[in-house]
Amino acid sequence: MHTSILSIQKRLSELDLDAFLVFTSDDHGSEYVVDHYKFRAFLSGFTGSAGTLVITREACLLWTDGRYFIQAARQLEGTGIRLMRAGESGVPSINEFLRTLSPEPRIGMDFRIATVSFVEKLKADVPSVRMADVRDMADRFWPDRPGLVSPEPVRLSDRVTGESVASKLERVRAVMAEQDCPYALLTSLDDIAWLFNMRGSDIACNPVKYAFAVLGPSDCTLYLLSPSRDTLPFDPELRIRVRPYESVYADAEALSGRVLLDRSKTNYALYNTIREKVCLDVFPTTAFKAVKNATEIRRLRRAHVGDGVAVFRFIRYVKSRVGKEPMTELSLTSVIDGLRAQTKGFLDLSFETICGFGPHGAIVHYAATPETDVPVTKGQFLLVDSGGQYRTGTTDITRTIALGRVTKQMKKDFTLVLKAHIDLCKALFPKGTSGYDLDMLARAPLYSEMLNYRHGTGHGVGYILNVHEGPQRITNSARTVETAYPLKPGMLTSDEPGLYREGLYGIRHENLVLCVEKGASEYGTFYGLEPVTLVPFDLDAVLPGMLDESEKAWLNAYHEKVRRALLPHLTRPEQTALIRMTHPL
Repeated sequence: MHTSILSIQKRLSELDLDAFLVFTSDDHGSEYVVDHYKFRAFLSGFTGSAGTLVITREACLLWTDGRYFIQAARQLEGTGIRLMRAGESGVPSINEFLRTLSPEPRIGMDFRIATVSFVEKLKADVPSVRMADVRDMADRFWPDRPGLVSPEPVRLSDRVTGESVASKLERVRAVMAEQDCPYALLTSLDDIAWLFNMRGSDIACNPVKYAFAVLGPSDCTLYLLSPSRDTLPFDPELRIRVRPYESVYADAEALSGRVLLDRSKTNYALYNTIREKVCLDVFPTTAFKAVKNATEIRRLRRAHVGDGVAVFRFIRYVKSRVGKEPMTELSLTSVIDGLRAQTKGFLDLSFETICGFGPHGAIVHYAATPETDVPVTKGQFLLVDSGGQYRTGTTDITRTIALGRVTKQMKKDFTLVLKAHIDLCKALFPKGTSGYDLDMLARAPLYSEMLNYRHGTGHGVGYILNVHEGPQRITNSARTVETAYPLKPGMLTSDEPGLYREGLYGIRHENLVLCVEKGASEYGTFYGLEPVTLVPFDLDAVLPGMLDESEKAWLNAYHEKVRRALLPHLTRPEQTALIRMTHPL
């Protein structure tokens, strides 16, 4: 076991604590974090984006979800850390486990990293719990801990965002007035970036800047790391001041009056400083940000054309060269990342590219390393989940590519997942329908074969922002605010069912889809999902007889759309290849 874990266990005895929790987050509840906050990865070796380490005086356990079971098992091997597969039969939740430690368990954590929602759930599940704010564990037991670096942010013009900062502030203040709140506290980094039409580069692949914000009735304060004198020269009429990042704690404590805040993204230390709190199920900026305006939709369509060209060229490269020249997961990762980087308007990847060959494709969030890298050869699937940040939008796409001849069983699995993808995408549904209601459409073809996948079917996607955003989600997990939140026109969401055969291969088909209004009848207004991703599916792995006529029609129409969009941007040989890849079934 890591020597720092042993040191923490000794420290627990000194502090009379039963356990110490290490979260995968930062002071803002972010999904992806910079190295400064990767204490859990430092201690355990597990690098997945979701997981909580529980260190007791005698043991160390890691909870993570189904996306990471295979990866975590491999990375924890030999560490002495016990893997807890969250949601599996017989596996207690973190709170259930903590309840067994003592009649009145005393639990330590860094309150700046713990979200309010986590702490409140802990108190509800373990009423006798006693909590301690232990903030020095990482600094004390993490030698050479990386520091925080925060480059200057950039402002986006109204021409790029489609809405001014003044308009966005007015909309948020209208909600504040409805809730009788003279103040609002913003802690979510992408919400702050959206509201102030600014972007940053503090977190790789996430164009956000570490910041807090407090809105008043007619002015507001941005709290930034190392702000310069020239930071964000806003219109003086907006009355936006800039203060040092850590000042938010003292300033929040000094607020007199009701404060609107986001319980799911506010850290517990900051929450405790505020006397009068008002929490909505969905924070207004989160709801506003999810519905893209006409400018954003027009520009993100442009982003998907360039992205589609890059991914098509990658697919053509792999299929034409596999077996003829050496290639590995890492070399192919470099190829697709390089093709994106050559695309007009490219800023960054939207997440670390997932390029899994054969058995590695069954690891849902696999990322090749020099230690795990393997040759890519014929007779297998290659699963590539990737995306880009462009000046015109954010992309996220997964394609499973058949390399050479694959077995009939592999084709059957591939086609089942394709049916799942198509059946969701061609759905018509009434206004008010949630992602929870729609999820069954994607899983039904797999359920018919008693198969399933251990991840959600869809997540919201930002506009030149985080590749994962809420509030909408398409999933079969228990009803929550997010799963029950209705899809609305303008929302950009992924459609990504999958199937994973451990030790053999993985399959996932992902497009981004835009919720659009389809029409109305005596039963109300109906919506549908329109693909904005423009990349062919690999027909070499499709069993046409498994698709019904409506599914074939959808696939043929989609491939025709891909041809119309991409052909003008391709060379003559590439055009020939695309036409062949998208032939009608």
